[in-house]
Amino acid sequence: MGRQANPPERGQVVVVPSIGSSMKNELVIKIEPLSAETFAEFGEILEPREVPNFRLPTKDLHRFPWTTDAPTMVQILSFKPQPMLPVRLERHSHVTESRMHIGGSSAVLVVAPPTVARPGPSDIRAFELRGQGIMLKKGTWHSPDAYPTGEQPSQFLFLSDKETQAELFDNPSETPKRTEYTDISASNIRLV
Repeated sequence: MGRQANPPERGQVVVVPSIGSSMKNELVIKIEPLSAETFAEFGEILEPREVPNFRLPTKDLHRFPWTTDAPTMVQILSFKPQPMLPVRLERHSHVTESRMHIGGSSAVLVVAPPTVARPGPSDIRAFELRGQGIMLKKGTWHSPDAYPTGEQPSQFLFLSDKETQAELFDNPSETPKRTEYTDISASNIRLV
C-alpha cells in the first residue's frame, strides 16, 4: 500500500493526480479562517479597529474607506448550498465591494490578489466567513458566489453600486464595462 499524503496546510495549494486517463489533475485549496493578517492582500475585515475614528460618550465609531463612482446599492444575498468547485472569478475596478455575513451557514469566499494580470492557480485563496464582513480592495479577484459550509443558505448584507449591479443582473451584458471575468474551471479547483 502506498504512503498517504498529509492534508494541505491552511492556504496551501496541492495538485492531486487523478486516477484514469480521462480525468484532469485536481487543485485542492485549503480553506483558511479569516483574519486581518491573512486577508490584508485582498482587503479589510469589517470589524472594530484597535483605535476608533471617534470616541463618543455612548459609542465608538469605526470608519472604512469604502468608495464607488456610482450610486450605492445595498442588497441581501442568500447563497444556496452548492459544491465547493469554483469555476469563475470576477473583479470590479469602480467599487470596493463589501459583504457582511448576517445569517445561515458560514460560507467560503474565493479570492486572488488585485493584479493587472489574470490570477494563476497558485494565486487563489479561500476564506471562511462566520458572522464577519469584508471589504475587497478595488480590482480584487473574487468568486461571484460564496459557498455555504452547511445545509442552510448563507445570508450576506452586500454593498456595491447600482451601475455594476445593473450590468450584472438587471441588463446583463456579454461584455460588461465595470466587471472583468476569468474562467478558472480548467484548474479543476476543489476547496477543503
